[in-house]
Amino acid sequence: MPNKRFEIREAVKKDRRLKKLADDIPHEKDKPMALSAVRHRRILELLEEKAELHVNDLSAKLDVSPETIRRDLRLLEKKGALRRVHGGAVLYQEIGVQLYQERMTFLSLEKESIAEQTVQLDVHRGGQTIFIGGGSTMLALAKRMVAMDPATFVTNAIDVAVTLNGRGMHNVILTGGHLQSGHELLTGSYVLETVSRFKFDVAFTSANAVDHEVGLLDRLESESLLHRLIARHSTKSIVAVDHSKFQMSAPFASVPLSAIHGLVTDRPPPEVFGSRLQSAGVQVVYPDDRRGFYAAQQPR
Repeated sequence: MPNKRFEIREAVKKDRRLKKLADDIPHEKDKPMALSAVRHRRILELLEEKAELHVNDLSAKLDVSPETIRRDLRLLEKKGALRRVHGGAVLYQEIGVQLYQERMTFLSLEKESIAEQTVQLDVHRGGQTIFIGGGSTMLALAKRMVAMDPATFVTNAIDVAVTLNGRGMHNVILTGGHLQSGHELLTGSYVLETVSRFKFDVAFTSANAVDHEVGLLDRLESESLLHRLIARHSTKSIVAVDHSKFQMSAPFASVPLSAIHGLVTDRPPPEVFGSRLQSAGVQVVYPDDRRGFYAAQQPR
């Protein structure tokens, strides 16, 4: 067992680009807790690669008993990270996390409005290096940005990359990574490694949920890690989300409100967000019948 713990610690240290897990692993007296935390992260990583996993497969991969795996799955289900099914588990399917084709039509008019407002912010220029994330809102934005002056775009979304490359005007870089089941999204350490090489003039991303205390939340841990990295590597960070995201939750905290510069949505955020967004210095933009769109304050 000591050798196994040593191997886990060494593997964690090598994966610093994915997460600084070594600092999170407690010392000798807390080793059982540390090993449990590492297992939980590995279970979620495996589920990102494969939509469903069985208890016996996880037991063999992680070299622990089936009962230990069942206990891990129960804990992760309580946290909202996955859903247990007969003999195994699948990633948690929360409201609004539909199949790719369904997401393209969910609140489609609202997402088109958000994309149009995001373009009107006029924070992007030809010649810049720009990151665009994945999701239906980001795809609507990419369709509008394809006609701008030539720029370098980095994305981990296949549909966004194809759209931006449509006219052959831009330098489009698609990160490597695992193709997420039911998505056109690439995830994992390859994405982080690619993104870490760049300094972005502006980054456009979305989120699975927005919390007035924690900030942006993601359903996938790999996406939360990516969004943290992007925030550090971007001069300006713009987040585009529809109104439903203010009423939802997701298990992984990614970026605090203070780390973003602009929040574009289709309705005024709930009242509880008002003072938080203002104190964080976030420019909030949403439609307004009188002026086309409303900006709560000037961008930083």
